Amino acid sequence: MSVIKVGAEREEKFDRSLRYNRQKDYDINQYDIKEFDFKAGHRQVYGNFNFSIFIDEFCNADCKFCVAQLRYENKKLLYHKEHLPDDVWLRRCEEILKLVRPLNPSISITGGEPTISNKLIPVLQMVDSLGFRKRTITTNGSQLFRKVDGLPIIDHLIKNHWDHLNISRPAISDDEARRIMRFTNEYGFTSNAMVRDILQETNKSSMKHRLSCLLLKEGVNSVDMMKAYVDNYVALGANNFIFRELMDYDTTAVNVEKMNYCMNNKVRLNDIWEQFDGRTDFVPWLNILGYYYYVEIYKYGNAVVASESANLNQQTVEVAAHPNMVYEMVFHTNGNLCASWIDKERILDKYEQQ
Repeated sequence: MSVIKVGAEREEKFDRSLRYNRQKDYDINQYDIKEFDFKAGHRQVYGNFNFSIFIDEFCNADCKFCVAQLRYENKKLLYHKEHLPDDVWLRRCEEILKLVRPLNPSISITGGEPTISNKLIPVLQMVDSLGFRKRTITTNGSQLFRKVDGLPIIDHLIKNHWDHLNISRPAISDDEARRIMRFTNEYGFTSNAMVRDILQETNKSSMKHRLSCLLLKEGVNSVDMMKAYVDNYVALGANNFIFRELMDYDTTAVNVEKMNYCMNNKVRLNDIWEQFDGRTDFVPWLNILGYYYYVEIYKYGNAVVASESANLNQQTVEVAAHPNMVYEMVFHTNGNLCASWIDKERILDKYEQQ
């Protein structure tokens, strides 16, 4: 059986049948698998896995669709994370980065809002010093021009050779974005003027940007609105976009507000993709099947437009079927390295207090 090419070696192929088969066609054994010994024992590791550094759950927004919270609440757990003191966590982070470095993962920094954390700059420097191959940060953008040690955070990202900057932006207008994301006043808000300035900085550097928009009935909810969104930000300098469907999740999750919001606001990407099929402006390029997600990518003029559907329930099913397989790794605020976004679940290297 041939190994499926991923990453930079991925074949530029669009297979529309994957849209409907989804995880019925997913077989982890078709992918490159590595063997590795963790403190918790021997594991198989998906060769192109992503290593996520979860810096802090604190955020200056309170989005009703917060994925970080839903990952916990999908397991009927309250979103409450334990923290090590910053200096202890940073030493532990360096230890774990050195542990996983031989596996050569891509690196993602996330939260919460990671640009608020005082730990961010030391982590950027650690990752750069160890020479990881691909580096991504996801942010709402509001603090990218905040200065740390005399330098804006966006410049720290560029200086430390960060590859990708994902900016969450769920609407075109400032008023709509502020309403949907429910920003607090203390740490500011990402206006369209700021988005333009961020895009200008990335376009002058080697760091690539991507605007991330969640499809919502109360927000961007149709092909025409997606086109308007892309056109608006192309005019400001953007060339890379991703539209995401609200995740499917356990409907008995504990957070009633967010559960009801997601139920009432879900826009189905299958409906959007079928509308794409009848258009000539969105040109199919390639699609990607993951263990709980599916992505279709289109060319729109000079822009790349991705669209992603994900199912947390399917993630649970796939992991249960292959309990010894590590699909992704997350380093948590309590110092645990886990094969899960839950900080006490599928622990690979448990933090032991010295």
